Amino acid sequence: MTHDWASPEYVEHWLRHDTQTELLRLPMEIAAALAGEIPVTRVIDLGSGSGRFLDRLLRAFPTADGMWVDSSDRMAEVAREELAPLGDRVRFVLGDASRPEDLDLGPADIVATSRMVHHFAPEQIRRIYRWAANALGGRGYFFNLDHYGSPPGWETRYRAIRPTIFGGAARQPDGHAHDHPFSPLTEHLEWMRAAGFDSSDIAWKAFYTALLVGRIGEAPVE
Repeated sequence: MTHDWASPEYVEHWLRHDTQTELLRLPMEIAAALAGEIPVTRVIDLGSGSGRFLDRLLRAFPTADGMWVDSSDRMAEVAREELAPLGDRVRFVLGDASRPEDLDLGPADIVATSRMVHHFAPEQIRRIYRWAANALGGRGYFFNLDHYGSPPGWETRYRAIRPTIFGGAARQPDGHAHDHPFSPLTEHLEWMRAAGFDSSDIAWKAFYTALLVGRIGEAPVE
């Protein structure tokens, strides 16, 4: 099936065949727990899709508002239904999440994204990281839950055992080809340092999917 987020048929196919819902529950919990050390009043979720990550973060911070950002009209329809219990705490922004600097999103205490950044070229990713660091101002967390490059041979091994873990096909559930190879986590960490994050780390990893976290502001008390 053609990779086209503007196509309602493609979006429905992707949602039906997404096998990683349970796998990603833990890293989303980890993100919410890590950010609990700071006051959170605003969350921006880039490439938010159905809104699962945004929903988890806003439920962790019941006084915070959130911004759903995505380019897909059909995903917006799905997310509006899924996030309806949060009422007017969510603002929906239809736009190109790969260029958040063009969307007038304002500042945030948390910037999050899930399974979006790997679709972009390295320069686009570096631009997103620079924007996220600036959006957090003097304090906050950035979470990138995404796919990353593995050492030679390991991605093939991981994909071979995916049916055992997920009960589905070893290929990507939506069948789409990626436009760019996955960049290694070491490169992402370097890009985040260059973007201005005070510290960053790999908070969770399974196969070639990981939660990368960046922090702006003083380090936590030991």
